[in-house]
Amino acid sequence: MRSLVIALICLMLSSCGYHLMGMGRGVVPEDVQVVRVVGAGGNERFMSSWLSYVRDNALYNVIAAASDQEAGAEMHVGRLAESMAPITYDASGIITVERMTLSGEVSLWRNNESIWDSGAISVFEDIDVTGSPTAIESAKTRIRSDLETQWIRQAWLKLSSGF
Repeated sequence: MRSLVIALICLMLSSCGYHLMGMGRGVVPEDVQVVRVVGAGGNERFMSSWLSYVRDNALYNVIAAASDQEAGAEMHVGRLAESMAPITYDASGIITVERMTLSGEVSLWRNNESIWDSGAISVFEDIDVTGSPTAIESAKTRIRSDLETQWIRQAWLKLSSGF
């Protein structure tokens, strides 16, 4: 009976969802001191935000792709893809709400070999498209910026947790 209780406790601890790998360096190997960030399809504003966020949170040095400094690993940020899909229509069939989705991925490379890949990371928000064209474009611009911020946080959580 006692061994059954111990086995059940061990099973509960292993299945609770708590993951210690994210405490510290995440997927970046211990011997890597400098990580070079590459990618995002030429979106300089986004890359600047990503670099800033990672530098503020990482336990290792983070450098831009253009830097001449030697790096122990490379972090590749895949091109971010934005999509719009109608999700709500009025009685006459006119679109009233669209969903804007931002998707991309992050991978870590060492010696030209992939050592980790985040898989697809997607964030979305809905946009009311019943106003004036100016108001709709303004909302899309604001939401695009919000989605980039959300995407950065989600990508960092995956990178730092190792999931």
